[in-house]
Amino acid sequence: MCQVRRNLDGRLSLPFYGLLSGTAVDPIEKKPLHHFLPGSEVFSAGFVGCNMRCPFCQNWTISQHTEAAIRRSSPRELVDMARASGTPSIAYTYSEPSIHFEFLVDTMKLARSAGLKNVLVTNGCLLEGPARELLSLVDATNVDLKCWSEDSYKKTLGGELRSVLTFIRIAAELCHLEVTTLVVPGLSNSSEDIGGIADFLASLSPDIPLHLSAYHPAWKHEAPPTDGRELEKLAARARRSLHYVYLGNVRGPGSDTRCPHCSAVVIRRIGYSIDTGGLKITGGRTQGACAACGAALPIVV
Repeated sequence: MCQVRRNLDGRLSLPFYGLLSGTAVDPIEKKPLHHFLPGSEVFSAGFVGCNMRCPFCQNWTISQHTEAAIRRSSPRELVDMARASGTPSIAYTYSEPSIHFEFLVDTMKLARSAGLKNVLVTNGCLLEGPARELLSLVDATNVDLKCWSEDSYKKTLGGELRSVLTFIRIAAELCHLEVTTLVVPGLSNSSEDIGGIADFLASLSPDIPLHLSAYHPAWKHEAPPTDGRELEKLAARARRSLHYVYLGNVRGPGSDTRCPHCSAVVIRRIGYSIDTGGLKITGGRTQGACAACGAALPIVV
């Protein structure tokens, strides 16, 4: 179903091992990660195929087809490209990377030994065993939590909500975690949906950043785009449980990071222009703090 696995003499194989849809240097905020190396760039490797069938997929040309695979790279070659880019991290992204599990594990091990941070952008549809194996090599992940309905996950998206929630619990334990929900009309745009997601994340930690992104029509989905005012209302509901809720795919102050203790702007974002003037470094240069009140913040610097 994911289009990249094959039955080879009764064994599961990955003939697409190392096949990439493209590479690029991106702002880390594009993943999106707002609390991990803010203002830095990340070397991004894209894949093909997916284990879900979201009808509104923004990257359907590479997730639902394999023809976009344009080059093959070994783990060593990919790590060497990332090092040559001068970025501190490498992201596995664009289409669903976890279905290329063997290649990810091999590359992440080399990246770690080369001093690079591993960033995983994923739908989180893995069982617990492989999830733990993969996340033990990950420094930061953004997980798509697409809706709050097991039935919709199964019938509309082709995934499994229980597995994603387990993946998120493991990620919260093993690495830096941020979560994204694309607010799609009729799927994830009710206060109950967003409230359920926010309350679940808060049960793990109220400091987990939640990104609420505006949907726009794509692939097989033609519903009108998410209204910005609706997104603001949903963000207000999520902020009843979480300290950090960000708005994506819309312009405005909804992507700024504010200190939950004094409300000062710690990181100001206008598009991908980042001002970290309100952030100071503490904890042996690994953790951020508010420059206004000095409170430690859950930001990896």
